[in-house]
Amino acid sequence: MKALVTGATGFIGSHVAEALVRRGFKVLCTVRPTSDRTWLQGLDVTLVDADVTDRDSLIPAVSVADYIFHVGGITKAKKESMYYKVNADGSRVLYEVCLEHNPHVKKIVHVSSLAASGPSEVGRPRMETDPPRPLTIYGRSKFEGEKYALEYMKSLPITILRPPAVYGPREKDILFYFQTMRRHLRLMVGFKPKYLSLIHVRDLVRAIMLAAESPRSTGEVYFVDDGRIRTWTEFAGTIHEHLHTWTFPVTVPESLLTVVALVAEFLAQFSPRPALLNRQKMIELRQVAWTCSSEKIRRELGFEPEYTLERGCAETIQWYREQGWL
Repeated sequence: MKALVTGATGFIGSHVAEALVRRGFKVLCTVRPTSDRTWLQGLDVTLVDADVTDRDSLIPAVSVADYIFHVGGITKAKKESMYYKVNADGSRVLYEVCLEHNPHVKKIVHVSSLAASGPSEVGRPRMETDPPRPLTIYGRSKFEGEKYALEYMKSLPITILRPPAVYGPREKDILFYFQTMRRHLRLMVGFKPKYLSLIHVRDLVRAIMLAAESPRSTGEVYFVDDGRIRTWTEFAGTIHEHLHTWTFPVTVPESLLTVVALVAEFLAQFSPRPALLNRQKMIELRQVAWTCSSEKIRRELGFEPEYTLERGCAETIQWYREQGWL
């Protein structure tokens, strides 16, 4: 069996590729000339020069795939148009090619994001029946990608997964928070409690595999998390515990962080990379709750997370240290 993974050089995509190799699939991974292929080195996969925004480049791999895992996307960009080009139009192009050249594909798993649905209310996590209200450019572009997936569900066996914040080995955005605490600063944004859902990358990959294997998942949308809602204070406390170091709690007013974001965004104009903290990120950070319920995927597909936050943080910190990132 052949499986095609878009975004295979990235954090989640590389873990998906590894899991498929372990399952005995012949794995095709889309790569671009500029892709960092570090996490695919030594892995028994076939690299395919293709880009989800380039229709013709996708045809050879899409045509022979039994399963397609659409993990490719961008979380940061310097131009708004790039979010939509990759996250939205890239999905349209992929499914258009699949319908024309491989309409009998067994399953497509479209990995979206909680950001496509939007923040939640305190005490009421997001559910699949809630109308989406994405707030950021990233969230809106992911939602547009979902709309293409929903449109092509009429003709292709597509399942959409919406994870919240994903952490684990190879993750580089939440890494900043780990590094800050390693430097003895435990940062909290704002003076009110903020709530979030999380999932370890290996649990997310297990959910992705369940979605691919189950006929029940075709045409469905699922949130997937570790089943717990936490405050940022609890998350920070768990990281602190497993770093085995002292930290000094610092509460940063949202107004001050907004100024920092503006400066970072300005300086990023002179860098090839977008700023880690920008005005769009501040929209996310101001929200009181980013939570979701995975009750549906548990009930319908039998998903059960294996990673507690304690185990996930401990293993992630160990991996970061082995890589010299902490």
